[in-house]
Amino acid sequence: MWAFQLDEIDQQIADIDACDTVTSQDVSVSIGPFSVFYAGLATLKGSQAPGLDRSCTPQLELNIRAQSDDPSRYHDSSRHDLTETEALQDMQSPRGVNNQLQVSSPRREASPLVYGLNQSLFRDPIIHRLMDNYIRTVAYLLPPLPHPENPYASIYVPKAMYGASNLLLGIGYSASEVPSSNVAIFYALLATSAFHLRGSEAHGASKFDLIARRFRAKAFASLQKALQEPLKGGEEEEQSSSSSTSLPQGEAVISAMLTLITTDVMEGSMSEYWIHLHGVNHLARQLRGQVEESSQIDRLIAISSFLATLANTTSIDLPPIPWSDDDLVVPDLSYSNSLVTDGLEFAYGITPTLANLMRRVVVLSQHISYYVSNSLKLPPRLIAACMNFSMALFQWSIDSEPLSNLLCGTDADVDVALLLAKNHILAFAHGLRVYFHTRILPCAPSDMQHYVERVASHVMTIEDIKARAGYDFNIAATITWPGFIASCEAERGRPREVWYRWWNGMVRYRIGNIAHLWMIVQEAWRLKDEEGSTEVPAWMPVLRRSGKRILAV
Repeated sequence: MWAFQLDEIDQQIADIDACDTVTSQDVSVSIGPFSVFYAGLATLKGSQAPGLDRSCTPQLELNIRAQSDDPSRYHDSSRHDLTETEALQDMQSPRGVNNQLQVSSPRREASPLVYGLNQSLFRDPIIHRLMDNYIRTVAYLLPPLPHPENPYASIYVPKAMYGASNLLLGIGYSASEVPSSNVAIFYALLATSAFHLRGSEAHGASKFDLIARRFRAKAFASLQKALQEPLKGGEEEEQSSSSSTSLPQGEAVISAMLTLITTDVMEGSMSEYWIHLHGVNHLARQLRGQVEESSQIDRLIAISSFLATLANTTSIDLPPIPWSDDDLVVPDLSYSNSLVTDGLEFAYGITPTLANLMRRVVVLSQHISYYVSNSLKLPPRLIAACMNFSMALFQWSIDSEPLSNLLCGTDADVDVALLLAKNHILAFAHGLRVYFHTRILPCAPSDMQHYVERVASHVMTIEDIKARAGYDFNIAATITWPGFIASCEAERGRPREVWYRWWNGMVRYRIGNIAHLWMIVQEAWRLKDEEGSTEVPAWMPVLRRSGKRILAV
């Protein structure tokens, strides 16, 4: 059996049920201090920082061929009525550079192309409509840059199609033969697609909203069943060959949990993602020792580890941790050395190096919170560790990241993808500086605004690159964390104008979480402007008052 106890599963269900009815205002808060260091401590000025922006505008010629004048080239799935069905003649990537981004890739296991999805494949036209939208649009909307190994298309779609095999015409699987974890993935993808078609503004009465919630409930019920299922092959076979029997199921269960997190992101209220994130990391810890080099599950574990770190960056109730000299070195997360294996760059626009730096800021903030909350003096070793980390963060350079190993394809395709990757990574790097100075070591207001402006420059460049490449709002949505962290700290007046433009453009991607984050940014500005709030990070009092959690992905 899985190592999930029934009471754990029942508690997760109870937590989700509670989220639907009440949001507790009694939140335990751990606030990162702004003035815990002596005034005499040195800080790096913007002008003293290494030339991180030497590659802000990479010297690559953007060679984009003439685009087709056919207006149907861009598939806007939101314009179709729910009952419409259409043959999916083109199962390639969404249209972008050169009419579509055709990239050579290693052989993908059970590629969605194999299924030959057409209008008669599913018995139910609604299910067909939702899978059509997911495969054509959502799977390529969620990752920040096009890549053949993006997990939304290369991992989740094949597993979902297997989960749907008892619903497919011409495939004779019975419901009992299909693993519940795969069924959960299938329903989660349907829910995600329906929430996307609903958009970020229509709620409650929308037919897509109702359909999405129904499929999300089915997905969670299937996941609950999967967590109680024994490993295939029986206990005796498990003892003799545990990895061959448990890893495929573990891979599917982790995928189911991750797709439910994605559903929460697309829906927008972020009411239950942390429950699934807790479950996926619990299972990942069990399977970590069984992971083989370059295996698919290694990528899924890397994704879950990063999402846990990302969630912690905006958590208001992380437990304070006393300092120990053993904490002088914070162990890195177990990301692989293989870029293609982990895929954080094309899944979230960040490198493993920056992801580990992000985690270290979180851990240092937990140490500082312990001493501030208990009115204790900071240990000298902790202060030294913060200063040393500051130097490490400022010495990072994008030149150290081997991005050329990540991409393949024609020169024009690679140029666009590489420009998107570099600007995402640089936005994360500057966003980390903003985050570090609001959580750990304060800096001069002028330096803070410099970093905020650098993030704005990169995220706006990303949108410009996509517009020049012919992308519409159905492909490669920009990751929000750098923009969210930076825009909350923008001063009123002209510094916020660029952020108004960026956020109002971002909501056109029809991802509910983006609209939710934009509301938090505006509330943070209101508290600063109307109530004189000086608390940093500026998003902290907003989340404390609302009692909500966010995942700025």
